[in-house]
Parts: sequence; C-alpha cells; structure tokens
Amino acid sequence: MAFSVRRLPFPTPLANVPCAVILHAEGVSEDGGPIEAATIAAKCIFSEHARRVIDADGKAVMLAGKAIIQGDIAPSLPTVSDGTITIFGRTYEIHAGHRPRNPDGSVHHTEFEIK
Repeated sequence: MAFSVRRLPFPTPLANVPCAVILHAEGVSEDGGPIEAATIAAKCIFSEHARRVIDADGKAVMLAGKAIIQGDIAPSLPTVSDGTITIFGRTYEIHAGHRPRNPDGSVHHTEFEIK
C-alpha cells in the first residue's frame, strides 16, 4: 500500500503583518561587522510575548515574541539564526531561527524567536 505525502496548509490569512528581514551569513566582513546575506520583505504572523531564556553563554535573555513567515525565505543559507527583523517600525534581533518541514521534506515555514 502506497501513501501519498502531502504538504500541510499554511494559515495564509493570518500572515498579515508586513516585516523586513535581514539575515547575516556566518563569519565577519573585512571591517569586523556582520556579512549581510539576504534581505527579505514579506508578511508574517507576529505574536508578541515576553519570555526569559538562558542563552549559550549562561546569560538571561528576554525574548519579545515570535514571527512566522510562509515557506523557506532563504533556501541558499544553511542557517537563519542571525540577523534582524523589522515589524511595525521596530527592529528586533533574531535570537533563534527554525525551519519546520512538511511530511514531504519541504520547508513549511520559517520561524524566528526575536529579542
């Protein structure tokens, strides 16, 4: 018996908040700053909630919320965990990035935890 693998639906009507994402590549530029790898303008699902987590250095970090964008916004980048996102005119740092996958292996959405 063969199973058909399908993609999960994305709640497109909920993605109504304009955002601008700047992702950085690994490494630093000649002047010591981050290397800008991608700039994306999209619509996202933005959930603002405060939460405190401990980062890799053992410091407490206050997260401001979560932004979810449909699909893989930067397929050429191996990670999407460094950069900034601007929502409602306010710029947030990206604390973590996730790319959950559909059952067929494609990326369902790109999710950012922001601080």
